[in-house]
Amino acid sequence: MVKKITAVTNPTVVEYAKLSNSKVRFLTGLFSVEGEKSLEDILNANIEIKDIFVSEEYDKIDKLPQDKVTIATEAIMKKLSSSDTPPKVITVASQRIYDMFDLKGYDKLLLLDGISDPGNMGTIIRSAVAFGFEGILLNGNCVDIYNPKVIRSSAGNFFKIPIARLANPFILKEFYSYQFIATDIHDTNFNSPEEIILWDKIILILGSEANGISEEILQLSHYNTKISTCNVESLNLATAASIIMYEFSKRLNERKMNN
Repeated sequence: MVKKITAVTNPTVVEYAKLSNSKVRFLTGLFSVEGEKSLEDILNANIEIKDIFVSEEYDKIDKLPQDKVTIATEAIMKKLSSSDTPPKVITVASQRIYDMFDLKGYDKLLLLDGISDPGNMGTIIRSAVAFGFEGILLNGNCVDIYNPKVIRSSAGNFFKIPIARLANPFILKEFYSYQFIATDIHDTNFNSPEEIILWDKIILILGSEANGISEEILQLSHYNTKISTCNVESLNLATAASIIMYEFSKRLNERKMNN
């Protein structure tokens, strides 16, 4: 049955408004996203939905799960929204938690070490899906992946790839069958992506533009790679990551087709 709330002081509204804070998202295991497309992505991914808030002008309520829908005033939608202009739909859902060992059976993984910029994180997720990478591992002080900017920057691809946080980087020794390839821009000893002889299972390591890759992660690397540029010192992290992912995926796919 569709509910209706008119008071911004409603306890549910007050609690959900706090989901703009990463600590609250962590403690509750919930997150919120804005817009019809994000709701569609959540439904397609079978994510557990807690509530769907829709504006009073929204005219597609009959297409939504009725027991989850709450009609809300403009004031409530503004309180729940992180945008200057609130959307017609805001969804509150449960985070999908993956264990790092859930990803161990995949052939192409990313390891993101201390990626703090939400725009870069979202774009990297988008490119990972586009180029057939099957999972993402997070280490260090990475941005909260349920940050609205991360989800928005992923352009609808956030729920298409499993993402797991490492409890301890030394656990990566369990991934001994993988080839670790770092992108350490500070290392002058590197191979271009085309030069590396790839194993069947790879983990591409990306660090933050400011701090690079942590020493404990670098120690696991079999190769270091970097894209040579002509007139600029370096590329944006997400741009460089996309180029390398494309190159590695192309070569691994060609190998599979020829075997």
